[in-house]
Amino acid sequence: MNYPHGRCRNCGHRLYERLEGNYRCPNCETDYSRDVLDEPSQ
Repeated sequence: MNYPHGRCRNCGHRLYERLEGNYRCPNCETDYSRDVLDEPSQ
């Protein structure tokens, strides 16, 4: 995992980029695609 990028929408923990190109929250293990992170949160 690389340095953190953004916050998890479920628990607020920092997201880390994975080798596969997506992002994961190590706290609740939610995966995010790069496209989802570019959208403004609601």
